[in-house]
Amino acid sequence: MKVENQTPFAHAWLAPLDKQAAEHLVFVLKATYTIAENGRLEIARKQEPVRAVDEFYGEPGKSSIRYEAELGPAKPVTDVALVGCAVAPQSGTTVMDVSLRVGPLIKRVRVFGERRWKKGLLGLSISKPLPFDRIPLTYENAYGGKDTSAKDSKNHGQEPRNPVGRGFRSKKSSLEFADVLLPNVEEPSDFLRQPGGGVAPAGFGFIGRDWEPRLQYTGTYNEKWMQERMPLLPLDFNERFHNAAHPDLTARDYLKGNEAVEVIGCTRPGRFSFSLPGVKLVARALMARNSVGIPLNLNTVLLDFDAMKVSLLWKGDINIHRQLMQIKQIECRLG
Repeated sequence: MKVENQTPFAHAWLAPLDKQAAEHLVFVLKATYTIAENGRLEIARKQEPVRAVDEFYGEPGKSSIRYEAELGPAKPVTDVALVGCAVAPQSGTTVMDVSLRVGPLIKRVRVFGERRWKKGLLGLSISKPLPFDRIPLTYENAYGGKDTSAKDSKNHGQEPRNPVGRGFRSKKSSLEFADVLLPNVEEPSDFLRQPGGGVAPAGFGFIGRDWEPRLQYTGTYNEKWMQERMPLLPLDFNERFHNAAHPDLTARDYLKGNEAVEVIGCTRPGRFSFSLPGVKLVARALMARNSVGIPLNLNTVLLDFDAMKVSLLWKGDINIHRQLMQIKQIECRLG
């Protein structure tokens, strides 16, 4: 299939099946912008390709997702994610807040320097946070983790919302707390105050496919599914599974572009603000006798303050059951 892409952005396409085994055409367009020192966004000279697989901070399955796979089904609403660090505004900083606002979406976390559980005459307490220069805003530095210390495996456990974090303990854990690190990144309204206590994992990044709340949307895979539907998705599969952002950064609908963005705490100046590009796109699938429009919706906004880049990912999904071979060309241009 030929693609006539008249935009400066990268593209890709795929033809997945839906729950009813109908073929769909998913067209993907990805725009990469650089963030200038004055806060302006400029179209990057080198456009990044559409990412085919998840990229992790460490070992896949044992670390959090740095960049999610972009070559996949369309999302029902827009995801917003941020990659970066909490950057101390001055020497000696021990605690600070990092906040993100993109249109109607607002999220704030509190970042602490290194803290440990310390043992005293009255039991365990939290040490004072140490000064820091920068701390990665990853789920490894948030509350969560796994605990397989119990002798009986039935007492093993993990934090289902973040199995790669720190601080989680199973009910019959044999792990000690003294001198153990606490999370660096926490929700401002939900601090970890007691050893073995549980709080909501805090972060701005993508969550794993086998983490909650994504896991609840996967549907039912049982004997009946194996006999009647495999390898198709179960009928109770929910498309919200494709949303990978933190629940606080999943929009109620699709963002349109032009939304105001404000990031505080991820750069040395402290505050960065700009507006998302208001890009208008037109895409069509051309067949022998007619053409079909491909409505493109903004699926993902990624703010990468490690690389000082912003990427916007649009996807268009049309049902082309039994017509895939009739499509001769996809055309895409700026509207």
